[in-house]
Amino acid sequence: KSISASKSEVLNVRNLYTRRTELSNRGTIRVKDSSGRLIYLLVGKWGLSPGVLSVYDVTGKRLAEIKQRTLGFFPKFDLYDKRHHVGSLRRYYGISHEMLFVKGLNWFIIGNLMTFNYKVYHGRQCIMTISEVQTATGTALEFHIAEQADEPLCFCIAAILDHWARLDLKAKNKAYYGKLAW
Repeated sequence: KSISASKSEVLNVRNLYTRRTELSNRGTIRVKDSSGRLIYLLVGKWGLSPGVLSVYDVTGKRLAEIKQRTLGFFPKFDLYDKRHHVGSLRRYYGISHEMLFVKGLNWFIIGNLMTFNYKVYHGRQCIMTISEVQTATGTALEFHIAEQADEPLCFCIAAILDHWARLDLKAKNKAYYGKLAW
């Protein structure tokens, strides 16, 4: 369900791209369309409360943001669409890391943290898919988002999924290399 678009709006679905390495950077993340035109800038950082990541259009207007509300193993994040709280996201103990729920929006996320292939649903309707693709400039993340009005919130969610994937990868590497120590 698009939270921003009225039923009378006609929206164009487009493919959007970013480098996965950029999602984990602290600073500015660029999101481009298939012709290489800059569409969004994501600005912010994670790890310290209150971590915040904001999505801006090319004119500098803030469209959405995700704010880290709590720290710890299972931090909670709040989603804002045009400065209005619309939902929250957190990982839960005992539930697969590949299944998450966005409370408030009623979006269900399923995917793989390591390969970064995801689908986001509202009921049976697919809101977004994320997959790694090869482009002329290397490996990129390709986003298919059903409603253009949902794109900023979807990029907030993608950024936190990448954050969690990197934390899991660090933990697995530490466990593996720790076993190799003398």
